[in-house]
Amino acid sequence: MKLRDLVYLLLPKPFARNRLADAGRQVTRLLVLTNDRNPTFTYYLEERLARSALKVDVRSLTARLDDIDPDGLAVILCRYVRPLQLLWLYRNRKRLAAASLLIDDDVAATVTAKQGSGLYKLYLAAIGIAPLPILNRILTEVWVSTPALASALSASGSSAKVVLPPFPPAEAFTPLAPDHADEDRLVMAFHATGSHDGEHAFLVPIVREALERCGKLHFEVVAEGRPARLWTEAGLPAGRFTLSPKRDWNLYLAETARQRTDILLVPLLRSKVNDVRSSTKRCDVARMGAAAVFSLCPAYERDADPDEILIENDIRTWVGTICRLAEDGDLRRRTRGATVNAVRMLLTNTTARLPMTSDNSKDEILT
Repeated sequence: MKLRDLVYLLLPKPFARNRLADAGRQVTRLLVLTNDRNPTFTYYLEERLARSALKVDVRSLTARLDDIDPDGLAVILCRYVRPLQLLWLYRNRKRLAAASLLIDDDVAATVTAKQGSGLYKLYLAAIGIAPLPILNRILTEVWVSTPALASALSASGSSAKVVLPPFPPAEAFTPLAPDHADEDRLVMAFHATGSHDGEHAFLVPIVREALERCGKLHFEVVAEGRPARLWTEAGLPAGRFTLSPKRDWNLYLAETARQRTDILLVPLLRSKVNDVRSSTKRCDVARMGAAAVFSLCPAYERDADPDEILIENDIRTWVGTICRLAEDGDLRRRTRGATVNAVRMLLTNTTARLPMTSDNSKDEILT
């Protein structure tokens, strides 16, 4: 067994050990703890909370909780928790109506993966893994984003039983303005930070060749740290390449809905981390009004529209596909529409209700 695999097995995983809620305590209010507004909160909780009939209190991970009455309170933790809030939760664990942890990736797998910066892994370990020995004694449920993540965590001894698919607000997948394509200049983009070093490295030769073959393409990439250095040293044509840093989530939402993107590259290499991801990247594609090239992999095969482009992670295949999209406006329009259809179909098959509550949440589908 490899050392990384051994460390992964030894790291604590989310486990709901608090059975006090089984007595049928009624939920009267919701408290959500989140690292401000972020993609996980937007894609999984924001719209559901807006539709809830219960009173909702959303607080940052640094907020004090001393003023809150725990009786009848259901707490939702969006991925992480910090020490002071963890202490408050532990002290009041017998009075809470419920406590649920929402996770949309395998944090232990991310921390033990080869790719990703050391600082990012340390951050994840500090607020996503270190609290679990105490947090697990507070949790009544663990919510996960995909069946694959539920299976992966269950195999490692977790009690991840509740699958909560994405249910984003319309803002997250609807472009603010119609597309006005300039056929003489097409914007191709790749936006990924965090633990996607491998995808950046995979795309460098693909983007370099695509720009050489298709003179109308301009490439934009969002990257930081080692991936950013990789792109600056890639020798891409001057004047046709833009490197942007990671932005605040609210700013990124607004910018990507407003700024035109013709082709979005969405590679995902096979790994323990990536194989359990959800397909929320489709929301970014739809919001940006882009034609996407997806990797053929479990995350994107789920809920795919027949007219979407899903291809093997082969350099020649990716270059050829990009060039076909660059030359064929009708293909780009069909591909854009296919991803919008895929998002809407996902919403059609998803409930707006939160698992821990039986409130009268409005369950109509976003259009």
